[in-house]
Amino acid sequence: MLDIEKPRNAIRGEGLSAWFLSNVFHRDEVADLVLGVSPEKTNTRPWLCLLFPDKPPVKIVHVIERSILDHVPGKTITYGTWEDLGAALSRSVPHRAEIAADFSRDIPVGSFLDHGMALLVEAAGCTLVPAEALVARCLGTLDAEGRRSHDAAARVLHAVVGEAWAFARERLAAGAALHEGDMRDLVQERVSAAGLVGGEPPLVACGINSGDPHYTASGRGARIAEGDVVQLDLWAREDSPAAVFADISWVGIAARSPSPGQKTVFDAVVEAREAAVDYLQKKLQKGISVSGSEVDAEARRVLVSRGFSRALRHRTGHSIGHRVHGFGVNLDSVEFPDNRAIPDGACFSIEPGVYLDDFGMRTEIDCCISNGRLDVTGPGRQMALLTLG
Repeated sequence: MLDIEKPRNAIRGEGLSAWFLSNVFHRDEVADLVLGVSPEKTNTRPWLCLLFPDKPPVKIVHVIERSILDHVPGKTITYGTWEDLGAALSRSVPHRAEIAADFSRDIPVGSFLDHGMALLVEAAGCTLVPAEALVARCLGTLDAEGRRSHDAAARVLHAVVGEAWAFARERLAAGAALHEGDMRDLVQERVSAAGLVGGEPPLVACGINSGDPHYTASGRGARIAEGDVVQLDLWAREDSPAAVFADISWVGIAARSPSPGQKTVFDAVVEAREAAVDYLQKKLQKGISVSGSEVDAEARRVLVSRGFSRALRHRTGHSIGHRVHGFGVNLDSVEFPDNRAIPDGACFSIEPGVYLDDFGMRTEIDCCISNGRLDVTGPGRQMALLTLG
């Protein structure tokens, strides 16, 4: 059910005059999600919608798709020609005012507005500004049901990690061959048996393959050799469109104990992860808002101080929602710097990683901010390497 007050409150909170949303061929996922437009609806002609903080929306729809926004309250204007569209827009936009639209210079995931439509809106007499802060407030926060579904998925994934490592330990102790694909398939089976869906297969990477953050094993993948790093990355949600993902990464060693180099890397990524958690907790306890870029910088500082500046390949974390990589605030100061404040209700990962020539390691936890408090979700977080000992 459409909650029109959520975007209206976001517009008020950001001090803007309106939020301009439009779509054709469902290309703007943000617009569809904010207004609850089903992807099953025919969308061969542009629809436009202006959301205001203190008055009903204005909807501009094509005459042959006039019902596409019927579920949205407010005034409906139909058009049949490009001239009609421009005239309707000119009558509807707040002139000489700043209105938000779905584009961003820094955050590609929420940038959908095409240049032609932007020119049309600006010609109507207003100034466009990025809607990225509105998107974070509307699509980057969880309600009670979203949090419940996230927690349920997290419990399953943590249990599956334990099962996967027990399987690996048993096979290797017996001297049997164990491949990345064997563990991947086990994880996928257990996740599916629990009623969760993930979209893509989980990541299981050993040895040199663990140095690729987005590695995908082909077939059975590489055979896990004695002493190999084994990186696990699991993500899944309940099988419902409104369900929220959980996303965790654990790392093990196919040996009774790690080598000194492996332990050094693991200790560094754990220290960086915990530094990010501590930084957030202290800021929130003082009532200070925190941006995603600030948290990333804190974790990155730890890894750089440990001598791993050349081994960093990705941001510290990403927003989590109905998509595993959501539309909310990312913990990122380098790739696509995210200077948005992390809002209450946000769900996101903290997953610093170090990637060397011969192996890589990443430890990932999920966090939610609830009533000004940081919650690390799931039954626990990895503080020691998984081993065969």
